[in-house]
Amino acid sequence: MRRPYAFLRAHAAKLGLLAVLSWPLAATFYAGAAQNTENRHLAPAPALPSSWSAFLALPAQTDAWINDHFGMRAALVALNNHLRFAAFREFPSIQMAAGRNGRLFLAAHGTNVEPYSAATAVCGGKVSASPGTTAYFNQLFADVARMGFQPKLLIVPSAPVVYSGDMPAWLTPRCAASQTAVTGVLNDPALSPAARAGIFYPLEEARRLAGSEDMFPKTWFHWAGPALGEMARLSLEHFWGPLPTPGAPLPTKSTWMLSDVNFLFPGVELSSLIVQPDLDAAHIAACYGPQCFPEFAAMQAAPQDVSRFHNPAAPPRRLLIISDSFGSKVSAWYARYYGEVEQVATNSFEHMSDADLALVRQRLFRDAPHTDLLLLYHDGGAVYNTLKFGMQRLHQQAPAVLAQH
Repeated sequence: MRRPYAFLRAHAAKLGLLAVLSWPLAATFYAGAAQNTENRHLAPAPALPSSWSAFLALPAQTDAWINDHFGMRAALVALNNHLRFAAFREFPSIQMAAGRNGRLFLAAHGTNVEPYSAATAVCGGKVSASPGTTAYFNQLFADVARMGFQPKLLIVPSAPVVYSGDMPAWLTPRCAASQTAVTGVLNDPALSPAARAGIFYPLEEARRLAGSEDMFPKTWFHWAGPALGEMARLSLEHFWGPLPTPGAPLPTKSTWMLSDVNFLFPGVELSSLIVQPDLDAAHIAACYGPQCFPEFAAMQAAPQDVSRFHNPAAPPRRLLIISDSFGSKVSAWYARYYGEVEQVATNSFEHMSDADLALVRQRLFRDAPHTDLLLLYHDGGAVYNTLKFGMQRLHQQAPAVLAQH
């Protein structure tokens, strides 16, 4: 008579394989679907077929759902990403790519666009701004002037054109060029005199100021670093002339911070040493986040990327910064020169109701005689419709008498 363990010994490999394969299956039913950390839409559960064609599609739909939802998928995806990056410096998404000298860069703004399009769009070569950009800039400056303000637009050169030597070799010549999609707009004869005088694109200044990580940390998409203090000063002097004697330069502090693109790839954790103004040491009151503007709290699409600063030692004047996501990274550096700095990103403006947008407009565009208005967008956002889609409803629907209130 065969002993029970003889059967186990004879089939140990099979039973072990079955256990390994059953573990994720058991986790699926015990813990449910894993949280989606992959920066994409996971396959939905298949519906009961109501037609012959739906029945034929059911196996593929079921297979896709199982692939996306089996237990432990999130851990396995993260492990795969970690190993690929550690061994080959390779990312699981076309959105990120490794350059030279340890620099990583955002290669695409989505997963359904051309690889490296985020770089080729802002670098030199045969690229041009979105159709109608010049006409929109003309309208923007005219509309905001009608509201009682003299707008200034700072177009921030992004990392590919500032650190062109760190780009992949085939992109370096294009990114080192002085002619870009932004300069194409600035050189357009159709650009109005008001817009031309009110736009600053400090490409050469940024290249001069950029040390190894002084303007863009090697693992970040957004700008951050000590050079931002000088960029703030240069932009103010370019737009408004010599500044009143400011206080002492802002003290700084350095903090290791996770990369702003970490959410794109679970399992790869990047960080950089970030130099920021030490606002506590400078006795500047700072606020970041939606709580800075409680009057917007009830809005369905309330601005989230906002910041505010109060500097009692600076001249009693207000700087209003309307921006893309680059604004909150630099806004604190402007607090050296203004008693009040308010920064609001426009990424939710496109989805606001007319009533909510009217409240935002009334709140931001107040006290024109004592306010300087700075629009701040990175090069890709400025000439590829991020600025337009965020701002156009704000100024097109504004009454001309707004600045009187």
